[in-house]
Amino acid sequence: MRVTTPLLLALIGCGGSALPDRDLHIWADAPGDPIAGLDAETLALYERGREVMARSFSEPEGLGPTFNADSCAGCHQFPVAGGSGPRYRDFFLVRADRGDGVLVDVGTNGESPVRNLYAVGDGHIAEPANASVYARRNAPNAMGIGLLAFVPESEILKREDVDDRNGDGISGKANYEAGHIGRFGVKSQATSLESFNRGAFFNQMGITTDPLFYSFPDQPVASVSPTLLDYLVPSAYAQVAAADEPTVDDDDAPDPELSNEDQEALLVFSTYLAPLRPREPGDAEKAGAKLFKKVGCADCHVPALDSTIGPIPAYSDLLVHDMGPDFADDITVALADPSEFRTAPLWNLSLHGPFLHDGRAETIHDAILMHGGEGETSRDAYAELSADEQAQVHDFLVGLGGWDPEHHVLIQPDDVVPAAGENGGPARTLAGAELELWLQGRAIFDETVTVDEGLGPAFNADSCRACHQDPVLGGAGGIDTSVIRFGSWVEGTYVGLGSPVLPRMVVPGERPPRLPDETTVVELRQPPTVLGTAELDAISDVAILANEDPDDLDGDGISGRARLVNGMVGRYGWKAQVPTAADFAADALLNEVGRTIDGSLSPFTGTDDDDHPDPELDEAGYEALAFFLQNLGRPVPVSEDAAAEAAGEVHFLAAGCDSCHLPALDGVPAYSDLLLHDVAPNREALVDQEPGLLPTEFRTPPLWGVRDTAPYLHNGSASNLVDAVLLGHFGEADAARAYVEGLSESERAELTAFLRSL
Repeated sequence: MRVTTPLLLALIGCGGSALPDRDLHIWADAPGDPIAGLDAETLALYERGREVMARSFSEPEGLGPTFNADSCAGCHQFPVAGGSGPRYRDFFLVRADRGDGVLVDVGTNGESPVRNLYAVGDGHIAEPANASVYARRNAPNAMGIGLLAFVPESEILKREDVDDRNGDGISGKANYEAGHIGRFGVKSQATSLESFNRGAFFNQMGITTDPLFYSFPDQPVASVSPTLLDYLVPSAYAQVAAADEPTVDDDDAPDPELSNEDQEALLVFSTYLAPLRPREPGDAEKAGAKLFKKVGCADCHVPALDSTIGPIPAYSDLLVHDMGPDFADDITVALADPSEFRTAPLWNLSLHGPFLHDGRAETIHDAILMHGGEGETSRDAYAELSADEQAQVHDFLVGLGGWDPEHHVLIQPDDVVPAAGENGGPARTLAGAELELWLQGRAIFDETVTVDEGLGPAFNADSCRACHQDPVLGGAGGIDTSVIRFGSWVEGTYVGLGSPVLPRMVVPGERPPRLPDETTVVELRQPPTVLGTAELDAISDVAILANEDPDDLDGDGISGRARLVNGMVGRYGWKAQVPTAADFAADALLNEVGRTIDGSLSPFTGTDDDDHPDPELDEAGYEALAFFLQNLGRPVPVSEDAAAEAAGEVHFLAAGCDSCHLPALDGVPAYSDLLLHDVAPNREALVDQEPGLLPTEFRTPPLWGVRDTAPYLHNGSASNLVDAVLLGHFGEADAARAYVEGLSESERAELTAFLRSL
């Protein structure tokens, strides 16, 4: 990026108002866009960095040995890659008393306090039983955050008042890393984006990196000529070293697991990812801005900081402040005590719900009223405002984000709704009231459920979208959204340990459950795609039952059987445990989100143990959600190499894969018979929960759209489609597995090409 004089002039001067200057060139008009003025070379690096941000890592690529997410975008997904994280992506820092009153980190990756939910091979590793501190963290919005790198240390230090010498009750202080002022993270614990990024890669994904070294400019760009990229990623790698993150880990992937080139590209993306342009202020926003200053919010949430590229209107002083005893969480980072937290930037605030460092606040209003310590005076002044005045402050703060998503994550204001025949679109052309109802259901599918709406008390997701978004709304979920099931096998006998599911998250204020010490087996269940539910619902029970052969009367070694549920044939779920798409919605709402519906609407709901009265989703909302699923179209096939795909189909048929993965069932090309087959290799690696079923029996999963559902198998144990055959097809599938074992590498590639085309 070459900084031109017009750009610098546009970046200079924010004025004295709390309202941001909408003409600054740092703003983006669309989420995910970079700041203006980048040259072609930097833009190319930026786009490569965007790909790194969205990239899902697999076990062979270094994911693990423990992890919370398989991509940066897993936690920074809203409204685009690089944004904030919904509540189901919260994580915990875990500490324990070592016996002498000193708290030590006991995170599951062995190198940090981060509690990782997933473990390669083991599924999940419980933190020690003596863990006593669980400090919750919500993933912050990263849009615009890289621009804080251009704020000189002197600009931060001039607002420091550790001893409150001016007597205003505010005594913010700087935090440090490697002898330099921190500015990134909820405790300003990282001094550079490189440090922050490397820490997240290792702690959240188990991905190792090499240090690149990173320096900050101390002089205005206008006084020198080099590009900003030269400042950010200097070829000399001089001055400030990144944090001392481990460069190796205990898995089979060679270190570093992220190349220096990809790390550099991500650094460029993180630096130049622009905040959204604030909306044009109306009378309410203007009044709210004045009240924001009047009650003292701007004393810490400084409207703009000077930088080497002009004013940065992040609404933060980047200092840490004592927020009172209610915020103390026994986590000390450098100079930041347990109750001290960095002043959170407020630009794009409306794009980051829930609020505060641990997501304890559902609304902006609640977040303000939860301020204590140094924020107490401003909190009390805000509380004394009239309801209309508080609404004006709210409008001002929401306006800083450009638009209010109203709890939606993937659906954005200018989105074009997929048409019939497109991925994520309806199965048929809808119009009028039907289209309106389908869109209403689609919005509910994407909508984040709040605690006030019945989320929890323990949950795996805070929305349907959370587990079904790859590659589009309604798709599959990655390995990092898998349900964690557990139990115990003792001398060949399964012993249940209460609930077989370990919820990934709890509502704020609650301590997350841990695996019982008696656990001997953990089994992941990966969310399958729900694209194509319209056609799967339409398959007749007669067509499914016609393919049953439970006693293998034809002697082909395949003895599939249907699962009968409430007198209907099951067709959804890894165990065919749900008969209809509407019931699938009810089941997932209750078991994954903790949200109930009226029991008369589906037998797959119930009551839950929270403070919200049941049912928590009204009949109209449930019927809209059900209508969306009942009319959701199939995955769109993609052809990349017709010749290879044709050759692969020959292998598919020769292996006998079509004996279970029927190319068409009742005219529906889902590549499944929807029957249960005994195919899993190891009974004692599975949680035996279903009465009347073998642990090793699984429904034949549809193969349409399989290219977008990696990793594969019910537990995500196969990183590629060939491994899915070799690792997960035994028993009734022995012959198919043996055939694929005998294929050459080129023939396996052809089989993969065919499967990916479906």
